[in-house]
Amino acid sequence: MRQTSPSRQLAAQVAFAEAAYAKAAKAKTSAIAPDLIEANEQERAEAVLTDSNRLARKHDERCVHAARAPPTRLLSKRQVLDIANVSYPTLWSWMRRGSFPRSRAVGGKSMWVSTEIEAWMAALPLCRLKGDEPPEAHTAALRTKRGRDQRDEPSEMIPTSS
Repeated sequence: MRQTSPSRQLAAQVAFAEAAYAKAAKAKTSAIAPDLIEANEQERAEAVLTDSNRLARKHDERCVHAARAPPTRLLSKRQVLDIANVSYPTLWSWMRRGSFPRSRAVGGKSMWVSTEIEAWMAALPLCRLKGDEPPEAHTAALRTKRGRDQRDEPSEMIPTSS
């Protein structure tokens, strides 16, 4: 068996690779303009996407979709106490005053409607942060505490006789 040198093997491989590259480049040249080829490829991609989503589109055409409200749940006494972060006697006094939603009797247990508890939480006042503008009632109380209204002109100086 005849052995070939490594340099000859490499040269043969390079020649084969060059021939394959030239053949591929020749096959890629087309009589069609490149912008038409690109437009055709884009159209085919869009067609594939619309075909794959056809079932969902048919469903959307048949059914009316609307936003759904969160489900209304019943909350136990323990859950409400955890939300309000108070003891049951405090919660009970709030209910008596009308400042907290009343419970419902469900199977002999006190239960609260979750939407009512969420509405109560939304109505709670926001905490003031450092740097916030003071509320008007607070500033009015400070003005009366100082003895005069800050918005009024400064009181006239009473001349003293010397």
